Amino acid sequence: MTNDEIPAIDEDEEAAFASELAALVPKGASKVFVAGATGQTGRRVVLELRRRQVAVRAGVRDVKKAQSLGLAVSTPGTSAGPVELVKFDVTSDQAALIEAIGDADAVICATGFTPTLQNLGGLKPGAANAVDRLGTINLVAAAKSAGVNQFVLVTSLLTNAVESGQGDNQNYKVLNAFGGVLDAKHDAELNLRASGLTYTIVRPGGLSNEPPSGKLIVSGEDTLFGTDNESGREISRDQVAEICVEALFQGAADNKVIEIVSSPTAPQLDRSAWFDV
Repeated sequence: MTNDEIPAIDEDEEAAFASELAALVPKGASKVFVAGATGQTGRRVVLELRRRQVAVRAGVRDVKKAQSLGLAVSTPGTSAGPVELVKFDVTSDQAALIEAIGDADAVICATGFTPTLQNLGGLKPGAANAVDRLGTINLVAAAKSAGVNQFVLVTSLLTNAVESGQGDNQNYKVLNAFGGVLDAKHDAELNLRASGLTYTIVRPGGLSNEPPSGKLIVSGEDTLFGTDNESGREISRDQVAEICVEALFQGAADNKVIEIVSSPTAPQLDRSAWFDV
């Protein structure tokens, strides 16, 4: 065959093949910055990273509280060393956020506005906007400046309720009544998706602090709405932490939005298929 007879490379086919190949290649992170590491979800993310032998920089507002929770203690059987506790407030300026991220090559963001009688009563107006919108947007910008490779963001079901035809969903109305928190998370999601960072957005259902009581259900974006006729509406924070960390190790998780709940009646979902949505 002469050079003239060599078929031209189809660039679209080549790109599709490269994408499929990347999804099969095991990934990982050498060090992960966990934003909100003393929160109910964040501390579980730290523990799951430790279990996976990944070095951790834990972003915490109160270092003493983090120490009391045992976050800085070395985990037996791991080679990653003790967790690095770093002072962190998602509402801080860019320089402080970049310093907190440090040399981490991935970020898992588990921060979130927590409704209380004080901030619902108007003593802290705009708390959801400051944390879930502006705070996350600023953290994404800091991650880019710090050279982070991947960003995993925990938000919630129904962040995209209005656009997906669920504006009248009672779950959306009730949750969003807390300072417009779902709308704030929605804007943060859009910002991350447009940032150029490799991302995974995890939208869990109602969060439980109890150990898992059901099997994981993973679905594509805007498919689970927490209605009574759905097979699952809640999920253990332990399972949320697992899937956030697993996103760092599977190419199939790149640039995806997934929605997760659990149900005792759901079929067992193999870990390798968690991001096949």
